[in-house]
Amino acid sequence: MEKRYTLLRRAARGAAKAAVAIAVALAPECAWAQPFTGVHEYDGEHRNELTGYTMGGYNIVSGAFGGFAASYKRHLTDHWNVEGAVQVQAGKQLYSAYAKGGYRLKWGFSNFYFDGKMMVNRYHRFGTNEMSGNISAVWETPYFFLHVGESYIHYHVLHNEYTEPLTFTFGTGVNIRPRWNSWNIGLFFRNYDEFYYENWNINWGINFNASLCRQAKLFGEFNVRPAGSMSQLASRYETSGKLGIKYVW
Repeated sequence: MEKRYTLLRRAARGAAKAAVAIAVALAPECAWAQPFTGVHEYDGEHRNELTGYTMGGYNIVSGAFGGFAASYKRHLTDHWNVEGAVQVQAGKQLYSAYAKGGYRLKWGFSNFYFDGKMMVNRYHRFGTNEMSGNISAVWETPYFFLHVGESYIHYHVLHNEYTEPLTFTFGTGVNIRPRWNSWNIGLFFRNYDEFYYENWNINWGINFNASLCRQAKLFGEFNVRPAGSMSQLASRYETSGKLGIKYVW
């Protein structure tokens, strides 16, 4: 166990060094900062977005884990977009993929996002397949966002199946700078992530982003997911972090 944890920790350090090396390599060719304008917002110039990140952490059920994720988004118009993503995690032996489509409505300094998403997770270590469908709405202002939605989750565990027909999705967060600033730090509170939806296992965390140039930005987050219900006095369930780069063209 200790050996596997050491290997995962070394892999995470190596991935972090790689991300920093890419950032340094991009810096000389990037003379202008690209403001971060929002979750989905099309900047009027770059219709394609490629995102990659490494993650790692510790879970009281599966122990240490680490892996990689990548996504591609295409802005079809100023309002419509489509997206696909994959994830691989060692430790949990988790393999994931999703497809997503969304619409953005701009109103003053606010953005409203309406999204639909289909996702598949394979927890190979536990012999479990999970299929999820989600619809959600997000209200985003320069300093604050609010996310609400509903998920339909179906599990196939060995020879048994069961369904969670209504799983409420919610989240909120604040930034210390307006969203269009070239760097930012924020706090969040939510019961979902890119590749899962929960009932009451809440994520608390801090995130950041920093523009490297007009076409790239560095981002990361650290979060703690306590076990149990809404009571945040429950024992720790998972601690994890992410570090990645988003590139647009």
